[in-house]
Parts: sequence; structure tokens; C-alpha cells
Amino acid sequence: MIVILLLVSMVLVFVGCGKKTDIAEEGTYSGEVYPENGLPKDKRITIRAIYPVQGTGKGQFAYAVKTFEERFPNVKIDVRYIEAGRVAYQELINASLQSGSDDEMYDWVYSFESAKDKLIEQGKLEPQDEMWERSLFDKPSLKLKDIVKLDKREVSSPDGHLYALPSGITIVGLYYNKKLFKKYGWEEPKDWVEFMNLCAKIKSKGIFPLVMDGKHALAYFDFGWSIIPYSVGGEKYRNDLYNYEPNVYCSKAYLAMLERLEDFSKLGYLHPGTISFDHTQSQMEFLQGKAAMITNGTWLANEMKDVTPPDFEWGFMPFPGNNPGQKQYVIMNTGGSGYVWKNKPALIKQWVKEFNLWRLNLDIQKKVAEYGGVPIRTDFLSDLEFSKNISPTVKIALEITNNSNIKFVSPDRRVRVISNSDMAKLSKTREDGYVSIISGRKNAKQVANEINMQYMKALAAEKK
Repeated sequence: MIVILLLVSMVLVFVGCGKKTDIAEEGTYSGEVYPENGLPKDKRITIRAIYPVQGTGKGQFAYAVKTFEERFPNVKIDVRYIEAGRVAYQELINASLQSGSDDEMYDWVYSFESAKDKLIEQGKLEPQDEMWERSLFDKPSLKLKDIVKLDKREVSSPDGHLYALPSGITIVGLYYNKKLFKKYGWEEPKDWVEFMNLCAKIKSKGIFPLVMDGKHALAYFDFGWSIIPYSVGGEKYRNDLYNYEPNVYCSKAYLAMLERLEDFSKLGYLHPGTISFDHTQSQMEFLQGKAAMITNGTWLANEMKDVTPPDFEWGFMPFPGNNPGQKQYVIMNTGGSGYVWKNKPALIKQWVKEFNLWRLNLDIQKKVAEYGGVPIRTDFLSDLEFSKNISPTVKIALEITNNSNIKFVSPDRRVRVISNSDMAKLSKTREDGYVSIISGRKNAKQVANEINMQYMKALAAEKK
């Protein structure tokens, strides 16, 4: 009996040691490994993922899962697709967070929405910084950092870490009815002076120059007009906004935007229904030729594909808020998804990161474009046959923004998160200010002072 017990003890010790060498932190495995990442082929892995089905559907994500499992057959990705969309998805994520159980949380999480910053602060999410320097699976000569057009600070979270890889981008600007432009011989304006001259010509034909969603003014106005302060103030404005410097909203650059909006409105260049329109109503007015231009994003054609006239021709340009000779700016936001819960097994976390990198493969990025998204990679445009089939608003935006003279910015990225109640009121103050200018109730200086006052209250509250 003593001999048997000794033998059993020795077996348990060796089994324990064997498991220890297999954990991801050690980086060494007893069996065969994949050459791309050094991860083991003989360890069966199941990744639990949750994905909301939204405007771009689920086809591109399902394709990424399928091809990843084919390349790494020991890894299974079990996806829970939330067909009811983002609201239902967020309810499920909130329930998982409230449970407080690490086992309840998924291994691959599409997003945490507003809870993300708090989770980062609590150390609940896994940084993925090392992926910034990783080579792409399908093109090892390129690294992740080589295919992102934005600065790293505009991709990372405020604490400087990368918690989700940028897997797609959103480009916003000024879409126009190219058929109308051709009919009347209008040329695409290159600066603010040319833009105002163009609007005068458009109005003379009984067509409204510009229409926007006024019910969600902050978003849809910012798609175009918020580029003006960058054009006027350059890198100083960009850095001041990013770093929460005082009095940003009464600066010369920001006031210039509001003054131009005031002039534009007084001249009758905005569709009169703008204040009351939602995004669908404003987009219908544009597609029906009642307005020549609209501030919007690359999802537009896919969103309106069922009602777009078959002969409609899409045009895109950076919002021409720059003075003659100034650089043009375009807002580009990276869509990051694939968050990793910190307290998960090390090998699971490593495979989740590999899947995130896999989603940047060219064939998967092409699928993103097919479904109306904007790939983070632009080299797929070299495939002329494929480029015929992608969403036209995606294609035209990428073709225009490949111009090296255009500067990309992401206004939502900041050096830190300020979450007090006064900062929360700033968005509403800005939105109300835009509407007040358009309706003629207030002038640009009044609105700038009100916005800046609310902003300064928020900064003061943070110090307290």
C-alpha cells in the first residue's frame, strides 16, 4: 500500500508539472506548435463569443470564424449571435457584468459600450498592446501599425493601452448627388470660398444645397461642420481638444465654425426641414434630388439600398471648411471590437487575440466591404473586379481619402475620460447651440460662450 501511494503521488506531481509547462505565460509547449504564433496544435480550445447583428449583418463575421477554424482546427469559436440588435446585446452584456462571475462573461466580446471606460479603470479588460507590432497573417511584410491611418493615440484608450484591435473604419464627410453636379456643370469645391459659391449656384436652380439630420444634430452636423476648426486651427486646435485645454470652445477656430454655420443658414443654403428631420427623412430628401449634398457616413448606400434610384450616382468630398491653400481634414473613426476579459485562462486570451488579428486578413476585409462596412485595409481596392461589388459610398470615400494631402482626425479620442455630470451636459449644450443658430434664435458668439461655459464647469468639477 505504501509503494502504491508513493507511485500515485509521483504521478500527480509529474502531471501537475506537465500542466504548468503548458500555460501560455511559459510560452513553451510539449507538442507541435503553429509557426505563425507558437501556440500549440494539440490543445483543444473553445472560445465563447457574443456578436450583435446590426446594419452590416453577420456574414463577414461568420466568414472570419469559419476560415479561422479551418486554419487552426484545434480552436472552436462558439458564437452567440444577437439577432435583435444592439439594444438586446447590451442588455445581455449588462446582465453578465452584474453577475460578477468571470465564467459568465464571454471570451470574445464585441463591445462593452458605455461600461468600457469603467472596466478599464477597474483592470477588468486585457490589454492587447503587443498586437500593434504583430505582422499580418496574410501579408507578413505589413504590421498592424502599418495599416492604420490614424495616430496610435487616436486608436488607443485614454490610458494609452490598446484593448480592441481596429478592425474597421468609419469615414464621414459630404456626399453629393453626382448626377445633379454633371447636369448643371457644378465642380467639386476645394475650399470654403468655392463651397459658398457652389451653394449659391445650387440654390438658384431651386434645389437646396445641403440637408442634414437635425433631430440628432450633434452627430450629423459634426460629420461635416466639426472639421472647420481643424482646418482653421490646425494641430494646435487638435492638440487642445485632445488634451482638454481650457477655453477650446471659445477659440478662434471653433468660433469660425459657428460663424460659418450662421452665415450659411441666413443665406438659406440649408434645407428648411433640417431641424425636424431624422436621418431617414433627410436621406430621402437627398436621394430624391431635393437637396444636392448631405453630411453622412460610409454606411449610407447600404442603409438606403432599397430606396435608392437605380441610376443614382454617388459623390464624396471632404467637407470644404478650409480656407484656400489650407489642408483638408476628414473625420475617420476606427471601429474596435473583440475585447478580452482579463480573468480568463491565458491560452484562451492568446487565441482570442489571434482571432482579432485574423480578422484583418484581406479576404475578410473584403467581406466587411461587401456588407457595407469600411475595411481598415485599403489595398483591396487594387482588385478591380472586387471593387465593383462593394458598397458605392464605401468605395468613393476610400478612393477620395487615399489622397495623401488629406489629414485624418478622430475627435472622440481624448487623453483621458471625464465622466462628471457637467461634462455629460456638454453634448446637449452643443447640440442645442447648433439648432439655435440654424433657427436664428442665437448668434455664433452667444452659442460659443454657452458651450465654453459648460465645458469649463466640467473641467472645474473634475479638479474637485
